[in-house]
Amino acid sequence: MRILILLAIGLLLYIIITNLLRKSRSDSRKPAANSERMVRCEHCGLHIVEKEALQDNRQYFCSNEHLEAHRQS
Repeated sequence: MRILILLAIGLLLYIIITNLLRKSRSDSRKPAANSERMVRCEHCGLHIVEKEALQDNRQYFCSNEHLEAHRQS
């Protein structure tokens, strides 16, 4: 009888610990709230933050030189 009680307590502790570990893993996988969208420069392929990119007709560029080179081509 004692063995059954000890097994039940062990199983209960195992379930509680695995649930706690699963919660902590899922919390760490969530993206940061302050993450920013990255876009690709149409000229050179560099990925930059959308706020810092130059935009022309739904296309993004990393610098004014690449924007002008795209307009001339």
